[in-house]
Order: sequence, then structure tokens, then C-alpha cells
Amino acid sequence: MKINLILQNPTVKKNAPKAFNQFVSLPNLKSDSFIFTGNAETKARNREEDLEMYKKRSQTNPKMAFLYNPDIPKKTREQQAKDDPTIKDVSGLAKTMGLESYLPVVKWLRGEKFDFDLIPRTLLSSAFIDTQSPQNANFLSFVQEKMPNCRNYKQLEFEYNISRGTLIQFLKDNSLRPLEAEYKEGESLDSYVFDLTDEINKSTLVQHARLNPVPSKKYYKNESVNGNMEPIYVPVTYLSKLGYSSANHLAELLRTKQLPGIYERVQTPQGDKIRALVDIMPYSNSEYVLSILRGSNPNIVSTSKLAKNLNIRKTDLDEAILNGELDIIPEYIFKDDSKCVFINLRDEKTKAFVDKKQFENSLLQAQRKEAAKADRLVRDELNSPIQRLRMKIIWSLCPMTRFVASDLAKQDGYVSSIIAKNLPDEELPPKEQVILAKYRKSYWSEAGTEEFSLAHKKASEYIELYKTKGIDAIDDPIIRNLFLDFENGLMG
Repeated sequence: MKINLILQNPTVKKNAPKAFNQFVSLPNLKSDSFIFTGNAETKARNREEDLEMYKKRSQTNPKMAFLYNPDIPKKTREQQAKDDPTIKDVSGLAKTMGLESYLPVVKWLRGEKFDFDLIPRTLLSSAFIDTQSPQNANFLSFVQEKMPNCRNYKQLEFEYNISRGTLIQFLKDNSLRPLEAEYKEGESLDSYVFDLTDEINKSTLVQHARLNPVPSKKYYKNESVNGNMEPIYVPVTYLSKLGYSSANHLAELLRTKQLPGIYERVQTPQGDKIRALVDIMPYSNSEYVLSILRGSNPNIVSTSKLAKNLNIRKTDLDEAILNGELDIIPEYIFKDDSKCVFINLRDEKTKAFVDKKQFENSLLQAQRKEAAKADRLVRDELNSPIQRLRMKIIWSLCPMTRFVASDLAKQDGYVSSIIAKNLPDEELPPKEQVILAKYRKSYWSEAGTEEFSLAHKKASEYIELYKTKGIDAIDDPIIRNLFLDFENGLMG
């Protein structure tokens, strides 16, 4: 049974808050109103309609038909439903399913996942569900099986260190899917639970955790509640992995009482061992000191700083992290570190990545120098016939570079039209100079400069050979023809 509050009271439609309208049940009768409003005529009409629904429901579902019987007081009907252990109201069903909020149940009612009954002219959140009906029993069993691997949005925010804005964006682009529900913008996030075993959810959360540390399940320091200051003992070996300092240094600070905690010798089957645990509960004596230690650790840098030091974009570094080329420090123990993303430079994967990027940077610098040199030669080729000859020889010895340059030009008609003008750069409009510079950078980047460098060296050798021994000493027929054109004044 569903009601239509909005059709009965246009003023309510205009002024009712969104959260209120969200849970008003949808219309099932032609005319409804709240029991506590309306005149005698309206009440009489409501009673007739309720009796009609009661009779129909007595035929289709006699167990739940009493909810529509207008001859039984509303409170009595509610109590009768509560007295039946197989009938649950929305809140009761949420508890049965292990949910912290009743709103997912309301969402599932709206999505017709459950068959439900409603005392006429009451809110959807007041619905009653027969847990023994086949549809309800099957869906209830399905959800309860999923629940151990499900989280609500608050749990996701904490366990995976996801901001509210990021979580909503995941929902919008469907990279995070609620369990048996469809996200609608503006709805309360309490309306959803998320299955961690869902393949899309799993992939999204794994990628997010690659780029963002998560709170330590064992050692995260919760905010103290009601003055509870119980010690939180963390092994120095674990703290060392988080980048605070070496385990030996932390143990020494414990021994000299510069950090609070436990430092003692213990007997083990392998002999005497040092048991060193830092108590991270006291702020000034532990969290503050540890933060200072990590800040002065040269091997621990933020991802932003590492990207800057390597002269690469932060997005490129993030992509490398997602691809597994290097790893962040994956956990944190203090709340203030939830937005801090650190890299350990002593990690072997990080070392390999840094070496690779430094090599690429040095190679790029060399390419830029060669490209600049090549551009200067191109600009100077009109200065003398011998220089034009040199460039003709060089380009004849650079088939791969020519192919790449030609292919890139063909892909962009605008570039081709600029090249076709055959004008010096300084005679081109500024916009076309910029486009041409980008084009040159692109083909040098793709083709590399090794072929050009070798060709440049070989061209110099040919010219020197020509000057000392003449054209007969040139054995390559293509190069020989270039020298013939040069002698005949045909060098264009």
C-alpha cells in the first residue's frame, strides 16, 4: 500500500524538505491523505478504499492483509506486526541484516528488491516486510551472505582513506558500485553499502590504495575517547618501515628514555633478544618526536617532491606507482598523516625507477642539444653552397628521421601547409612558428638523434674526402650524384 502526499497537498510539495519527500511512499490509490487530516467525507472515502485494498490483499497475501484493515486501530496493527517474529519493520530488518542504517533497506524497497506492505497513508520507512515470502527470503539470504565483505561509506572513508568527494566521484563514474542499488546524485550516502568482492569495486579500491596510504589495522592511533589513554605499543621494526628512522636508532632512543615505551632483553630459543616497542599514545613524547625524525630522514620524500626532483609531472609519477614501478609507504598510524604520501628512496624498486628517470633526463638533454644543433644547421643551409650540400648528404643518410618527420607532417594538414610555404622561421607568423617548433620537437623525440649524429659525421667525412681526392673517391652513387649537382651548380 502506497500513498501520495504530494497530490493531496500542493503546499507540502512546494515547501517540504527534500529529506522528507525522499521517504514518502509512492501512490497506489487515486486519492490518499494522512489519517490525522481531512474532514469526515475524506475519512469515509479513505475507509472505503482501505476496505477494498484489505479485501484484495486478503486474497493475494492474507498474512499481511491486516495492515490494511481500517476497522483495526493503526497502533494495534503496528503492534500485531511487531508481535510476529517473521514480520520486520524497516529498522528491524536493517538490524537483522547487520546494517548500521535503515536507509539501504528503504533504497531496496524503492528498487523493488523486497516485497513490502504499508499501512495506508504512512511513510515508506514505516513499511513491513514478510521475511518468509520467497522473494524476501531469497534477497535477505543473498544480502546476509554478502554482508561480511560489505562496508558502508563511513567505513570505506576510514579503511581506504577515501575523501567524501572522491567517493562521490567514484559513484558518479560507476567505478564504485553500491550493492544491488543504483547511485542517484543528491541521495544520502547512508543509503548504500558496498561489496568489496565486486570486481569493479575491488579494482577501484586497489588502485586508490596504491596512491594513498591506509590506516594501520593493528597500530592506528584512534582519537582518545572519554580520557582513555591506554598505551599503543608499536615495534621499532614497523616504525622503521614507515620511514621514521632505523630500527636500531629508535631502539637506542627507547633505551635512553628519549621515546616512551618498552626496552628490555628477553630470552628466546635463538638467544638474547632486544624487545623494543614505542608507546605512540603520548603526543609530545612520541608522535611529535617521530614526526621530527621522519622529517629529517633524507630517504623519505613526498611524491610531489620526488616528481619535482626528477623533473617529471606528478601525474606521470602517479601513473608509475599505479603500474607498480615503485611503491608508496602503504600505511600510517597517526590521523594527521592521512593526506601525506611518502616514498622511501632506499626501496629497491624506487632506486631502479629513479635511476631510469635520471638516465632518461640525461638522454633528453642530449637530444635537445642535438636537435638544437640540427635546427641551426637547417637555418644556416642557405648561407653557402657547401652547407647546402652538407645538409643534402645528411638528409640522404637519415631515412628513418625523414620518414618520421614526413609521417607526422601528413597527420597534420596545418603543419604541411606551413612547411609548403618554404619560408625562414622568422618570416612566419608567431603562431605558425610555435606550431613548427612543436612539430620539430615531436619528430626528434620520436626518431631520436642517433641517426642524425652519425649522418652528420659521415657527411663531414664525404666533404673532406671530396676536397682532398675529388669526386672519384666518392663510392656511394647517390652521394656522388649530389656532388655532381654541386659541381654543376644545380644544388637547390
